[in-house]
Amino acid sequence: MTTTFHYLVPIDFTPVTENALVFALDAAKYNKGDIVLLHIIAHSKERIAAEKNLRDLAAKYQNPDVKISTRVVIGKVLRDIGIIADSIGIELIIMGTHSTSIWQKIFGSPALSVVSNSNVPIILTQEDTSFHKIKSIVMTVDLARESVQVVKYASKIAKVFNSKMYLVGQRYSDEGFMQKIEVNLHVANGYLLDHGLATTIHLLDSNNFEKNLIEYCREVNADLLAATHYQDMFSLFSTNLVQSLAENELAIPVMTFDGEDTSSGAQFGFITQ
Repeated sequence: MTTTFHYLVPIDFTPVTENALVFALDAAKYNKGDIVLLHIIAHSKERIAAEKNLRDLAAKYQNPDVKISTRVVIGKVLRDIGIIADSIGIELIIMGTHSTSIWQKIFGSPALSVVSNSNVPIILTQEDTSFHKIKSIVMTVDLARESVQVVKYASKIAKVFNSKMYLVGQRYSDEGFMQKIEVNLHVANGYLLDHGLATTIHLLDSNNFEKNLIEYCREVNADLLAATHYQDMFSLFSTNLVQSLAENELAIPVMTFDGEDTSSGAQFGFITQ
């Protein structure tokens, strides 16, 4: 019995969120997925116009292989996207992210506020991100044990597209840091191998790590970059770095997940889930 893969695309009627719909549509064709377009309004008086606009957008991209449905909900964008996705059984949110201003770089972007309020993994796309069959996924693993949480979501994508996984960590001079990185890489690699996925492990110099990471993505022709996001804890993948990765110069889509939602409990407990 085939299980339908459900995508949610938040829409604000800007080109960047329309492009996220195009990305989701192309992805859904590979696994007979369906798409829910979501628009959140502040007041009921906005509903009629919003429902018409959303229906028109769905009609523009109608496809015989992918069912597209629409939802208009009264609520708060930053808080409710994740709640709605979880409540209707969404496996993956595809969300267009706008370029951040200097103030957003300091106080955090709206896109990553959505991540912090979601139990569902999110792929962030840029306005010029185009979909390619996901043959290679670069996944970052850092010092925190929570960094491997995103592996189960990345592995689901990899299974759909028969992708190769590239696990990337920082190379530290500190022996204690290196031990933590090696343990996390080992756990992530073991999980992927157990699920029949081909993996490669690579360490990058910690100096200018973000730049080195993007260059590595270029070298392996990465189609997706995966990184766990933390909002409130001190970590390599802090809000600012994941935000920066989401705006990478190669326009590679970035899959992320809020590691703090899974930070309690036994270490690596997700592996048995």
